[in-house]
Amino acid sequence: MKLRLFYRIAISCFLFTVALMVVLNIVEAVIGAEHLASAMDRLPFILRVLFGILGAFSAVGIIFLWYGMIWDCWFTSKMPKESKIRWTLLLVITNMLGALIYYYRIFNKRDLAIR
Repeated sequence: MKLRLFYRIAISCFLFTVALMVVLNIVEAVIGAEHLASAMDRLPFILRVLFGILGAFSAVGIIFLWYGMIWDCWFTSKMPKESKIRWTLLLVITNMLGALIYYYRIFNKRDLAIR
């Protein structure tokens, strides 16, 4: 149960980080890279540290999610061997995106069935 909570937190942090990066890229396109860089330099140090921690946790968390979904695919799920091979190929080829797809299509639905 704690591992499922960790996965949920890791996905939330990852998606928030991706959304933040998209917003920053849009802002950069609108106001220019120089203005964005000077605005980022004026951010308080504690905010920059918090964004750094968020990014680091997001990166580590999504890597653990990826390994966890591969582990779940092979050792926990009761799927046929052919499905396991297809899901493993998806996970290996698409990495983090594949982990998110597997989480929401297989892992999370099985979590809802357990409750």
